Amino acid sequence: MENKLFELAARRRSIRKYTKEPIRDEILTEIMKVALAAPCSFGHRPVEFVVVRDKQAIRELAACKRLGGSQIIGADAVIVTMVKLDRGEFWIEDGAIASAYILLAAEQYDVGACWVHIRNRAGQQASSDEEIRGLLGVPEGYAMLNLIALGSKGEDKKGYSEADFDFGKVHYESF
Repeated sequence: MENKLFELAARRRSIRKYTKEPIRDEILTEIMKVALAAPCSFGHRPVEFVVVRDKQAIRELAACKRLGGSQIIGADAVIVTMVKLDRGEFWIEDGAIASAYILLAAEQYDVGACWVHIRNRAGQQASSDEEIRGLLGVPEGYAMLNLIALGSKGEDKKGYSEADFDFGKVHYESF
């Protein structure tokens, strides 16, 4: 049976090296349309994004995470995923679903992508959340979940096949 979504998901891998070839604006717009279509708790749509393409700003974002932020340097764009906190307790889930949609949409356009965790991470002087908020002018009431680096793939990673998955981890009716 054909399963295009499985094929897309199995092909998607975290890419941390990028070429200098820019992502076309139209492709970035299509990726963000998919992000905005992600489901959310109670239909409140609390997830918002800042798309950063300025190379110096990307380097400054990388510095907002004491460990592991440098992997966004070299990306053509970085999407900051944040969630407005006045809409309930499910902000992490809402932001994670939207971010997963971005990762799949990027793969659909053969754009390399990598999730960089920000929530509960340390920056240089304060939390990564606080430092990013200050850098981008994000008002109070939002929480930063992650960064997603996007760029033309500078590395080739083999996708997965069904043989790579342990279907014993799928349980029906009970454990």
